[in-house]
Amino acid sequence: MGIERAQIEGLFEKVKEANDQEDYSRFLELFADDCTFINSALSEPVRGRVALSRLVALWPRVVNQVEWWSIDGNRLTFGWNERQQGMRPDTPAYRGFSTFVFNDDGLVATYEGMFDTAAVAAATAA
Repeated sequence: MGIERAQIEGLFEKVKEANDQEDYSRFLELFADDCTFINSALSEPVRGRVALSRLVALWPRVVNQVEWWSIDGNRLTFGWNERQQGMRPDTPAYRGFSTFVFNDDGLVATYEGMFDTAAVAAATAA
């Protein structure tokens, strides 16, 4: 059957809203129980919503701006820049991109987040 583009756009709005409001419980509700999270800062994928929730609890609070996004089938990819809360205003934001692959139930099955880990380390050390 598949998921429609309009559904993906609506789900992405929910993801952004939950993230912007730092409502990570609502953010995680948008993920499948058996989701996979792949991140450039991690040596292994995180498997399952429960494991992802433990990781999300450790994330620093950030101000995140989506710069662009693209949908192809059930895959949404978006570029972003973010700045951790409390960073000096003259510290440059760091950039990356993420991909969500949605299952037929409209939940995120795979989440990939990629960024330059050296840039993040430099930004957070400033």
